[in-house]
Amino acid sequence: MNSGHICPVCSNPTSLLGSKVGVLDQREFLIRHCDSCRFSYVENYRTDFENIYNEEYYCGSGADPMVDYAYEIQNTSKTIRNYEWKGIQTLFNELCPNGGRWLDYGCGTGGVVRYAINAGIDATGFEEGWASDLGRSFDVPILHSSELDNYAGSFDFISAIEVLEHIPRPLDALLKMRKLLKEGGILFITTGNARPWRCKLLDWGYTKCPDVHVSFYEPDTLARCMTMAGFLPQELRSLNGFVDIIKYKVCKTLRIKNQSKLIDILPWFFIGKCVDARYKVSKQPYGIAIDD
Repeated sequence: MNSGHICPVCSNPTSLLGSKVGVLDQREFLIRHCDSCRFSYVENYRTDFENIYNEEYYCGSGADPMVDYAYEIQNTSKTIRNYEWKGIQTLFNELCPNGGRWLDYGCGTGGVVRYAINAGIDATGFEEGWASDLGRSFDVPILHSSELDNYAGSFDFISAIEVLEHIPRPLDALLKMRKLLKEGGILFITTGNARPWRCKLLDWGYTKCPDVHVSFYEPDTLARCMTMAGFLPQELRSLNGFVDIIKYKVCKTLRIKNQSKLIDILPWFFIGKCVDARYKVSKQPYGIAIDD
């Protein structure tokens, strides 16, 4: 059995679920699943990151047409991303009631970093490649990978917003985040919940972009990854913040680009509860950094 058939999380054997055709060049990607930890992943994932995470990707004409980070950083007063940014800040305030230093890991062009800074929060981003250069051109503080070692134990809160599904080896990334957090610091992650799609994973929207979406998590899977990386996984008990995050996701799915008063008058708490009941968006755990 070759290494591609061994689960990257728990090292147990995996089974082939099927294949998906990529968006960029119609290559076939193999989707595997581990029954032990319920981690699913793309076996033959792309490694030519400079070709997939390029200007076209961040402008919405690449592997995932649902993202347009360039538009968002250039139109921060209008973009629907403000709904998500507001929700993440709400969760920062709830999980870090005394404030602290915030790192957005995999920040793209840095929209949430600038949003947090404008709210008076000490925030910094981390990103590489084309997106980081664009963000810095808008004066967003974004760290290079070569700088991360200088920030060990520096942050009280790390967010990783729709990041882990892009990373083939999640434990490596989580260990890096743990190193950057103070003991007791908070790791907040958003990534799709694979649990509602357990019997039809290949029909899930997250698996429709296998060029860039390569890792898929149920809450127990993510909790296991966090534990292995030095975190105490915790479940959020309320929808605080998630109503606004879901509001953004609904608008994004409907291909709405800008905020509007018509959107804002809708009963989003009720809509958020209904969407969360179906897709379990809020059920992914957050982590508390514990002593090694």
